[in-house]
This record gives sequence, structure tokens and C-alpha cells, in this order.
Amino acid sequence: MLVWLASVALVALTLWFGIEKTRRHSHSVAGGIDTSVNLPHECEFELYSNSFSHCSRKTRLVMDELGLEYRYHSIDLIETGWYQTISPEYLKVNPAGLLPTLVHNGHPVYESDYILTYAVQATGSGSPKLAPNNPALLDEMNRWLDFCSISSGDPMGEMAAKAGACIPGLTLPLFVTAIPYIPLRNILIGFLFHSDKKRPAFFSAAKLLGVERMMSQKPVRQLARASRDFMSGHLRTINVALTRSNGDWILGNAFSLADITIGCLLLRLEETGWLAHFTRTQNLDHVERFFEKLKARPSWRTAIDERVHPIIESAKLDLAEATSRDEKLYHLIYSG
Repeated sequence: MLVWLASVALVALTLWFGIEKTRRHSHSVAGGIDTSVNLPHECEFELYSNSFSHCSRKTRLVMDELGLEYRYHSIDLIETGWYQTISPEYLKVNPAGLLPTLVHNGHPVYESDYILTYAVQATGSGSPKLAPNNPALLDEMNRWLDFCSISSGDPMGEMAAKAGACIPGLTLPLFVTAIPYIPLRNILIGFLFHSDKKRPAFFSAAKLLGVERMMSQKPVRQLARASRDFMSGHLRTINVALTRSNGDWILGNAFSLADITIGCLLLRLEETGWLAHFTRTQNLDHVERFFEKLKARPSWRTAIDERVHPIIESAKLDLAEATSRDEKLYHLIYSG
């Protein structure tokens, strides 16, 4: 009898997994708008975004700067609760399971930097101009976008050339302090359906080890150290560019997409404790002033301050408190 019940359970489990695997089928998508896809929608613009996602933040800031009204769909990543990006429902919106996705009149627009430029082009003549007409300045803006970008295919590739590639490694301590708030069963789903098995493996280990033991692991320390050292140089590059600018912003007096993407980079450094570390160890006075001006813009309040996630807010406090009371842990994370 027990053998029969076990066999039935195994068959049922196998069937469930097969069905779920089919429902969660994913594939890569090209950046830009796909007019061959028509998604259900209620508004002209609908944005699928995550409050903590670096790329999602850029798109929200751009939409709010442009004054574009949109319906907001909050989508969770595992670090904010569960793998909603690989749910059957979200994969219908973005088959790659990536964030953000902008839907315009039912047509999805994929990849954040494509979304930024698409949103600018979709606005009327009376909207703020976030991309310069001058070809030389436009090229410079695009270089900054690339400099701060995180590749969906290889997020930590090209750290020596791109500040964005350093972001995942520098976020590791915050990821680890967020994990206690996330049920283990939600993490384990990643082994079944997420294409990158390294992510659920890292989060499972973090769940078991905690921040100090996790950050003591040699591969983690090496990655964090490399990210730190490259980012230090990238911040100097930004600081020099701001010093040479003839205005408040990176391209001069005109606020642009470049300022938004640099600002999101600095935000991630601020919430992980790295910005405070870098400003203590080198002169980044122009970077600091730039960041404060950016945070004073109305779009920052609506796109960033009003879109915080409770798990990330708790993890930020936990990380700050742990590193302030434990000098060894502070050195391990930031100076080790």
C-alpha cells in the first residue's frame, strides 16, 4: 500500500513539474518594442517594475520626469520576496523573465535602456527633453548609459570598463541581510524553474550561513573586492566628469538620461553602505553634490522614495546596524 501511494505521489509530482515547466517556459527577447505582441492593458502606458531593481528605477525616474501617466505593476524578485519574474503570468508579459517591461498600447518594450529612449521619443514636444539634440552630446550621453548598464546576459562582465557591472558584487551584503525575511521554499523554487541556478544556490547558502560567514567565503570576498576596486576608479571618473562639466549635470546645464542612470548607480551604493565608504576614502565632492541635487527632484520622490520595499528597508537597517556595532564585519565587507 505504501509503495503504491509513493508511486502515485511520484507520478503526480512528475506531472506537476512537467506542466509547470511548460507554463514557465522562457526565452530571450530583443531590446525595443515588439509590435507583434498584443497584451491585455487598461492604460496607454503600463510599467512592470520592481522597487529595488536598478534597471526598474531608471525607467520609473524617466517616466516621472517626462510626466507620462502609467499604470504601475509591482513585480517581485527573489530578494524582495519571491520569483514572480518566472511566474507564468509575468512570462506572458516578458518571456525572458526580466525587469522592467514597458507596455505601450499593448505592445511590450524590452530592456531598460531601450525603454528610456523609447519613452523620450513617445512624448510630445512640450515634454522635458532628456536627450540632447547635439550629436556629440548625444554620443556622450549614450556612453554614460552604457557605462552604468548591467547586462542581462552577463551582469558582472566588464567590471573594468563598466560601473554597472560592479553593482551586483557590491550588493551582495544587502542581499544576504534581506534573505532572513524570505521563506526558504520561495528560494528553492529557483532550482526548479530559474535559468540561473547560481542565484538560488547563493541565496540558499546565505540563508544558512548569515552575513558574516557568507561574506567570509573566499569566492564572495574576491568578487566583492574586485567590484570595490573597479568601482572606486569609476567613481573618480564620474567625479572628474562632473568637475569639468559647465553646469549642474554630467552634460552641462541640461538634465538628461545620463544623470538618471548615474543617480541610480549612486543610490545602490548609498543603500549598501558603499557610498559612505568611498566618500571617506577619496575625494568625491562633486559626486556628492550631484547626488543631493538629483534626490531633491520631484521625480525622485515619486519614483524612488514612494516605491520602497519593506524587505529591502529592513535589510538596509540590519546591514547598517551590524556593520556599525561589529568592526570586524565592517572591515570584512568594505575593507577586506
